[in-house]
This record gives sequence, C-alpha cells and structure tokens, in this order.
Amino acid sequence: MLKLIIADDEFAIREAISSIIDWKALNIDLIGKCKNGPETLKMIYDSHPDIVLTDIKMPGLSGLDLIKQTVKCGMDISFIILSGYAEFEYAKQAIQFGVSNYLLKPCNENQITEAIKKASAEIMKKKKIRELIPESLIDNSQKRGNFKDCITQMLDYIDSHFSQPDLTLKKISSEILYMNEDYLSKEFFRQTGKKFTEYVTELRITKAKVLLSQNSPCNINQVAEEVGFSNNPQYFSHLFKNVTGTTPREYHKLCRNHDK
Repeated sequence: MLKLIIADDEFAIREAISSIIDWKALNIDLIGKCKNGPETLKMIYDSHPDIVLTDIKMPGLSGLDLIKQTVKCGMDISFIILSGYAEFEYAKQAIQFGVSNYLLKPCNENQITEAIKKASAEIMKKKKIRELIPESLIDNSQKRGNFKDCITQMLDYIDSHFSQPDLTLKKISSEILYMNEDYLSKEFFRQTGKKFTEYVTELRITKAKVLLSQNSPCNINQVAEEVGFSNNPQYFSHLFKNVTGTTPREYHKLCRNHDK
C-alpha cells in the first residue's frame, strides 16, 4: 500500500477528507493528519510517505515550502495541493516542483479520489521504470554527484569547515540546511556508509597526515588547530594514535625518515 499524509490547518477539512475517502479501495494507508507545516515536515522525514495531500497555506510552513524542502533533499513524494480561489496563482507555482495535482476548495469526494488515483498511477509507473533498470547500470561508486542535494551540501560544508571545532550535525541541520537533524543523520549514513562523526574524524585525520608530512619542524598544537582540535590538542593526539597506530610526532618522524 502507498502511504499518504493529510495536511491542513482546518480540523474540519482534515477530518472530512479522512472520513469520506475509501482508502482501502485506493490501496492507500492514511498514516497521519497534520495541522501545520512543521508538523507535516517532521512526519514526512519520519515516515517517508508516497503522497502528501496538503493545503497551500498553513501556519509555520506553507505547502509550497514543504515541496521545496523535500525537493531540496531529493525525496520523491507526490504532492496534491488544496487551494482556495484566492491562492490559485500561488498554487500554480507548485507545478514547477512536480506537483501531481491541485484541487480548488471546496472540492468533493470524487475530485479527491481522482487526484489520488492519478498520483498513485504516477508513482507505480516510476517504480516499474526503476525495476527495468539493470543492476549493472546502477552506479555503486557513491560519487558525490549521485547524492541527494542535502547530503552534497553537507559534504561541501564539512570539506570547507572541518577546521572549526564547533562543526556538528546539529549546527549544519539547524543553521545551514534548516532541516530535521535525525533525518539528515539517517540519510548521511545511508548514502555515505559512514556516521557523521566518523566521516568528520576520518577527514580531519587525513588532513592532519598531510600537514604532518609537510611541516618541519613539527608543531602538534598548530596541526591540531588547523584540523579542528584547537580546543583540545591532547585529544587530537589520542585520537590520531587510535586511528593510525602512531602518535602525530611519530608519524611526522616516519615521514621525514622516508623522505631522506
């Protein structure tokens, strides 16, 4: 069954739609009813619905903003827009983001049912196309160009800010991408095969190796600062040894001896 969320700030509309539609006949699992934009976005991240039936204007986050956020993150969701006559032009903008259909309020059971049938057909068509793609053509190289936009942005940000001690997933999610931290954490691991902290640590140690192989004389505190451990160079040395098997100073000596 396909999963669907209803999002509307009017209680009466949410309840009316949920009660008049024969969800079982449409092979739809109604997984949630949300009263505002932020609540809807959280449920989208947590539940990964196939279809979202949403009002165009809601408190906190509009229906169009919801679509932008999911497109930004590469989520393949079919949106059905509910709009009053006054917001007709606003609803038309959503078509640019691949909205399956929009319905003008007031709409009846048949109109909603037909819109859901159309969205379902589009989803099933996409799934069949994916099934026809041979496994040999699927790129498993995990190239950055194949990541979702939000993960690519995370990687780019990490690459240019790894020297900052306060580089955290929470900071990136809340201050840079404005997205759900739990969702980003799961997506980052799913797409890169590494946890956020694991990736950042590996990057910092790799950068430290480069610096230690070049710096002469060796200044451990300076290297620690340049790779994001300015607040705790002792921890940097401890972490470096855990990862490489040698201390930063020993690694530096090995590199110098190798060059002689």
